[in-house]
Amino acid sequence: MHVQKIGIFYFSGTGNTKIVANLYANEFQYKGFNTNLIPIENILRKNLNPSISDYDILGFGHPVHAFSAPKIFFDFLDRLPDVDNRKTFTFKTAGDPICHGGSTSLVRNGLNKKGYKVFHENLIIMPANVVVKYDDSLVKQLYEVAVKKVKRGTEEILSGKTKLQKNNLWLKIGTYLFNKAECNGAFYFGKYLIASDSCNLCGKCIKECPTRNISKQNESIIFGNKCTFCMRCVYNCPERAISNKYMNFFIIKKGYNILNIINDPKIKGNYISHKTKGFFKHFYNYMSDY
Repeated sequence: MHVQKIGIFYFSGTGNTKIVANLYANEFQYKGFNTNLIPIENILRKNLNPSISDYDILGFGHPVHAFSAPKIFFDFLDRLPDVDNRKTFTFKTAGDPICHGGSTSLVRNGLNKKGYKVFHENLIIMPANVVVKYDDSLVKQLYEVAVKKVKRGTEEILSGKTKLQKNNLWLKIGTYLFNKAECNGAFYFGKYLIASDSCNLCGKCIKECPTRNISKQNESIIFGNKCTFCMRCVYNCPERAISNKYMNFFIIKKGYNILNIINDPKIKGNYISHKTKGFFKHFYNYMSDY
């Protein structure tokens, strides 16, 4: 396959999908292909039209929210121009391989209807960033497996291999229902976010919010009704001042920063093996398939 330029559009809340997008870009560039990474919020926040015509192959990446993609990702898909049978691959990041991360039908169909021919899909498991903090060794192991899976995925994409997730009826129905519920859940989660007295009004959360849901009024931080439940404001606050009035159990108490773990050479990625028992036993098949 002759490819001159590859464009990867992605959304990432706390960094998982951004890391995977960078892994793809590095692999493509290593193989000699000019690759651009474009965060979709840069397009949505500036009300721009995505520049599609420059690329021979397009990639789209998103985190899994309620077995589907977050609303902000679908807002971006709505903004995409119609094209004629453009080669397209997708990838999604999830905290668990259960149910293949949900159906891909909503994203795949949305792209196909606009002329983006999805021929390759990939599920990459990354550490969960809500409720439960994964052991550092598991975080490192998931990252190391992600490197290998992206490497193989890149080779498959460049060879033109078709690799699409099977989406049975129950998976489609469950994903559709969960996705609808997630939109309401994100609204209520954002509605009850609060900034404590330790907030120093640095404005970092306002600047980094992908949906412009945060503002400053009368020397106070105000949260609106456009939250996409990405958790970026919560974990990126330098003062750890943001919490949720009623749903604080979603927030990992010690925060979430995957880069500190994957860049620490003293942490070994050896948490899961064929001998693993208990909850994480089902991760083994995912980890051994690359």
